[in-house]
Amino acid sequence: MYVCICKGITEKQIQDAVTSRSSNNPKEILKALGVGSDCGTCVEDAVKTLLDSHARSPFEMKDGPNNT
Repeated sequence: MYVCICKGITEKQIQDAVTSRSSNNPKEILKALGVGSDCGTCVEDAVKTLLDSHARSPFEMKDGPNNT
């Protein structure tokens, strides 16, 4: 299913990015994909998909040095 219509980003692409990127920062992953850079209505769904993928991912995601 498409998460970001503006950029044509699917749930699968977000899930793949979680497992294939060297960064474990959610903001960096979404920024690299271009999610939310246009209208922004997809951000909530994209973050949900990202967190769901994280639950199945073998590494811990961190939002930054202070987890903020």
